[in-house]
Amino acid sequence: MTQWAHAIGAAYKVNDRWVLRTGLSMDQSPANNTNRGPRIPTGDRTVVSFGAGWTPVDNVTIDVAYSYLWEESVRVNEVSATRGAYSAKYKNSASGLGTSVSYRF
Repeated sequence: MTQWAHAIGAAYKVNDRWVLRTGLSMDQSPANNTNRGPRIPTGDRTVVSFGAGWTPVDNVTIDVAYSYLWEESVRVNEVSATRGAYSAKYKNSASGLGTSVSYRF
């Protein structure tokens, strides 16, 4: 089975001290409806990100970014002779916040 991942990003330099960034990513789940289970109930994902970089002095940059990830809703239906039947609908999402400080010497 083939999976695809696509991503695009952009940066805008406001001035010598500030840069704004954004990005969008989409990738297909490696699990399909046949082999998806409750341990990894993942669907196709989309991620959007926003960030900014600030350079207060020439050799220091402070970066901050926020990302939001959401997955398509998926159903898991399993029937096992030893464990019985299981059926559920999953809708996953996550937020991430990142920061960094770079010092150039």
